[in-house]
Amino acid sequence: MRACSPRCRPRRLPSPSWPTVTASLRSARCLMPSRWSPHPRYRLYTSPASYWLPLRTMLSHGDGEAVACLEAEVSRRFEVAAAVCVPMARTGLYLALREILRPGQTVILSPLTLVDVVNSVLLAGGIPVFADIVRQSCALDPEHVESLIDRRTGAVLVTHLHGESAGAHVFREICRRRGVPLIEDAAQAFGAVERDRRLGGIGDVGVYSFGFYKNLSAWRGGMIVSHDAGLIARVRKRMDAWPRLSRRSLLSWCAKGLLADAATWPPFFAVVTYPIIRYGVLHGFRAVTRRLDPEDGARRLEALPQDYLACMSDAQASLALRQLERVDADSALRNAYAARYHEGLAGLEGLVTPRRHDGLSHIYTYYPIQYRERDALLRHALQGIPQGMPQRPRRVARIDPAPYLSALPGGRDRAQHRRDPRFHHVRMTLRAAEPLSGNSF
Repeated sequence: MRACSPRCRPRRLPSPSWPTVTASLRSARCLMPSRWSPHPRYRLYTSPASYWLPLRTMLSHGDGEAVACLEAEVSRRFEVAAAVCVPMARTGLYLALREILRPGQTVILSPLTLVDVVNSVLLAGGIPVFADIVRQSCALDPEHVESLIDRRTGAVLVTHLHGESAGAHVFREICRRRGVPLIEDAAQAFGAVERDRRLGGIGDVGVYSFGFYKNLSAWRGGMIVSHDAGLIARVRKRMDAWPRLSRRSLLSWCAKGLLADAATWPPFFAVVTYPIIRYGVLHGFRAVTRRLDPEDGARRLEALPQDYLACMSDAQASLALRQLERVDADSALRNAYAARYHEGLAGLEGLVTPRRHDGLSHIYTYYPIQYRERDALLRHALQGIPQGMPQRPRRVARIDPAPYLSALPGGRDRAQHRRDPRFHHVRMTLRAAEPLSGNSF
């Protein structure tokens, strides 16, 4: 298995101005969003191989060999008994719950989750019971979870939200003591580590996502891992009659990816995509705002939709295999960026930032901040105030970390770090918005 090719090193970008833009459209660098707009919120982990590799594999008429290789490789790296590729992470949760639950049993889970995770519990015959969360991490509160376990409890489902470990070992001890299976929803935390064990491989069952915006993307798809090879065999048998993702569907996902790559390409995003989003949000245009809400149109399902049943193809598995080698390096680089965010945003009243972790127990697939008056803050930030040049959390494999690592907080004092232009405008914006009291949360 070959590692991904090294990326081009970033170059310093000139600050754009009207003379620069009008006089020289020959260089796209003049349109990079340092003054024109913030960076896009989401970018895909794509490379040219994300497009040509599925096409080449589709032409070879694979027979499932790449899928089997991916399952074996993840099992080896994550030290689990067995793994099986599934159509989507939410489908994987449903399949795992079908094997674990008896009808009418409860599943304790986080309220901060997708509607389809709740649908997976309901469709598997379970009853969702929501537990409290820890404010800063958004992870389940272990004490409250244990207080909810009773004779009807069929499973505890912990979510490693935003790439942060939810404390899987603590929950494993609770579940073993109470005789309840532990399921890890690691859809946003592929490759994260807790006490030298990969998240997803600590509980009884782990579920990963290889979806559109994930740090390992096969356009769509997912995986179940378990220390119970029999459970994986039963899941595999249940999927025997399910179809593979069709070539047409895969080409459609590739086209969507290409469109997303183009729309979030910084020069294009600065002068086309962002102005459209800004105008739509400020004026409440449904056509724009619904595309920013991943839960738009969510509803209770009576059965799994047909497109949730399309199993991963060899083309998707080949794409995932190619990315395995870079997962840890990408995670380490996101951690370096997160360290800068922690220092740059420290001390702002009313702002809650993620907890700091050592190693890869938090891989920062997202860096969420909490602010009570979120919508008011967004409207304030959209009024045309320069937002500086915030770090882009996506495509980290394309950025040479050397120029940035030298400027991490350990290399200079905190006061100097807070003057970093990447955070200056963020701090000014938050201070200009209505401040919150220290007990806002």
